[in-house]
Amino acid sequence: MHTSATVVIIGGSGFVGRHLTDLLIQHNKKVIILTRASTPSHHDVEATWVTNSQYSLSQLTDLFTQLPLNSCVINLVGQLHDKRGIPYGPGFKEAHIELPQRIIRAMESVGLKRLIHVSSLGANKQAPSMYQRSKGAAEELIKASSLDWTILRPSVIFGRDDQFIQLFASLCKVFPIVPLASSHSRFQPVAVNDVVMAIDQSIELDSTIKQSIDLAGPKVYTLKELVEFAGRTVNRKPIVIPIPHSLGYLQALAFEHLPGKTLMSRDNLASMTTDNVLEGTHQPLIDYFKLTPTPLETLLS
Repeated sequence: MHTSATVVIIGGSGFVGRHLTDLLIQHNKKVIILTRASTPSHHDVEATWVTNSQYSLSQLTDLFTQLPLNSCVINLVGQLHDKRGIPYGPGFKEAHIELPQRIIRAMESVGLKRLIHVSSLGANKQAPSMYQRSKGAAEELIKASSLDWTILRPSVIFGRDDQFIQLFASLCKVFPIVPLASSHSRFQPVAVNDVVMAIDQSIELDSTIKQSIDLAGPKVYTLKELVEFAGRTVNRKPIVIPIPHSLGYLQALAFEHLPGKTLMSRDNLASMTTDNVLEGTHQPLIDYFKLTPTPLETLLS
């Protein structure tokens, strides 16, 4: 049993980081959150924030030098959109590959061993999207390191404050008809609480060391079913009209050029050409963590 009283969360200012911090503090962990943001995004009084972080090698090394050797580092950094590039764009390269490289180097140089890296289901160097390819390349780097690593690969993560279901819910409020590319793509959404409990347990469970573990919920949905479900969360019944991939490509291209947050990119569309579901019949949340996967329908209660 590996025990860590101190946990560093890199990229802890987002949706998963917020839920994870709450749980770790409940379990009496000392939590240090590194974020590029200029101010803390959630106010856990007991957490220590390092804001305006550049995630540089020197900064990571300085921080890790001050930690007990049994500390655990959790990497939650991920970005969904980037400029086009082969095999991936510069943003994906920096966030998904160069940062994990620096984390590994800094940990190895000071003697820290325990790393939990949150990747994504479908990550693979040969995958159709830049996002998946860059995430897959990172997994290979981590597996080649001397660290006691665990890689967790969640499908789409849902919760009351998520970005996926809530995005479609907000679209359903505005548009009674939703044209949808890749409407038959399949997903197996996993609850944020299940993901953070898996991370929390992984800190202590030696059986997760040097394991790559897929995380998914109890049920598979098509993208069309997920949009219809999102409508139900806001009392709407959207008419979902499947559109061909070529039209979806143009739709995503248009979305990329709209001001504000990108709703959908061509790279997202590429990701959806492969199903985002568990292989086989085993359920890792049960096998590794004794957790009963939470149904998506809990968002309706």
